[in-house]
Amino acid sequence: MSFLKEITEYKKTVIKRLINDNGLCKAIFYNDEDFLDREDVIHTDDLIYNNVYPHRFIPEVTSTAKTYITVSCTDYRPSGNSFKNGMLNIYMFTHRDLFKTDYGYTRMDYVMTKVEELINGERGIGVGELGFGGLNEYIVNEKFQGYVLTYRLVDFN
Repeated sequence: MSFLKEITEYKKTVIKRLINDNGLCKAIFYNDEDFLDREDVIHTDDLIYNNVYPHRFIPEVTSTAKTYITVSCTDYRPSGNSFKNGMLNIYMFTHRDLFKTDYGYTRMDYVMTKVEELINGERGIGVGELGFGGLNEYIVNEKFQGYVLTYRLVDFN
């Protein structure tokens, strides 16, 4: 396998985990304040390239109220003779009109918590468990805000 080919596989694995969680899919698909009370999202693969992207950016940020998750790998480099490491970044952001929910927490707090539950400490991406690397606010523009979760990746050369 190419030195960098696994990055594509890592992003695919992360996205598959995210779209397999029905609560998370509802939070990014439905714009309603009671999104968890809505019907299950049946065709979760349709969220890819609509709400979930395997790269940091979305094609066009408009003022349309929508929720997004994007995934990127950064700072990927050799570490010693046998390993390489880097950072897996998961950006979660929504239109400011969608923050409020009926559940006592914001849509972004729900999304952030679900993503963290699905990714932190999990195996199948690199060697061992993904290590939590940090949480930061993420501001796209005056209408879209959210969070970025960062995890440390380690893999063999």
